[in-house]
Amino acid sequence: MNTKLVYTFVFCFLNFAIQAQNNLIQLETENNPDGSATIYATSYASGNYTLKVDFNLTGFITNFSNPFFTTIKQGKTQICKLMPDRSAGYRYLRYSYNYFAGTSFRKAPENYLHYVLPNMPGKISLVTPVNHIKTILEQKVDPFYAQGFTYGIGDTICAARAGIVYNINDQLKKGEGKTTSFSDNRNKIFIQHKDGTVAHYTILAPMLSLVENGDMVIPGQPIAILNQPAEKYQLLFSVNYLDESKIKGEQPSEAYQTLPVHYYLNNNAVSTTLIIGQKYQAEKSLAIITEELSKKDLKRLGFSN
Repeated sequence: MNTKLVYTFVFCFLNFAIQAQNNLIQLETENNPDGSATIYATSYASGNYTLKVDFNLTGFITNFSNPFFTTIKQGKTQICKLMPDRSAGYRYLRYSYNYFAGTSFRKAPENYLHYVLPNMPGKISLVTPVNHIKTILEQKVDPFYAQGFTYGIGDTICAARAGIVYNINDQLKKGEGKTTSFSDNRNKIFIQHKDGTVAHYTILAPMLSLVENGDMVIPGQPIAILNQPAEKYQLLFSVNYLDESKIKGEQPSEAYQTLPVHYYLNNNAVSTTLIIGQKYQAEKSLAIITEELSKKDLKRLGFSN
């Protein structure tokens, strides 16, 4: 009698959004001779970020709602200009801000369907269930979608979709044992997609990252190697969008919502939802690899003349 062993892993879906506000984005104010004030944001982050600014103002005229939201790219950007109210007796300006990787959505975006399995062509991986920590604690949780993928020592984790790498940690050299720890400080590679959604590749074993922040990756591209002994070699994978209603609160938490993901298993197959407990083999698909690439990217990567 064959016994099928299926691991269930718990996804500690903490506030990945704010990322500890570690000075990736900095704001500064320029006071102008006419009494106006210009606010600039300097982003050192890879990819686009949604910026939320809460203003405390007196003596200024604005044409935007408070809090103020905008999407910024890497570099220095003017985000707004505050004009003086000449009828006011004095002017006062203070603000606080935080920021979130990706683009905010008022409603769940229609999920992009062209994902590939996150392993090398020819490799077979078992799909395992992933639960939200709130489910384990019997707390209410929004619809939650994530998949676990099994690997072995020396295996390679690949990108499931094209995007920009924006957050990496490969410093944890000891894998998780049979008891899953509830921590957001795991080995991970986060990738931002063209439509503003983000993918979380969370790895429960030691790994060597093959990419750096700011790198553009394509579907099927190797992004990490599982290079050290561990009790289990597991990837927790989810695709997320930034919920605008969540970040409008005074203390935004769990700002990302997960999306269902469908995968192309080969050139001839339609996109499909993976079945927990089934094994799937990755196949390379040129059509999917090049789906989101620009003409410049296609030429740079040798896909066109």
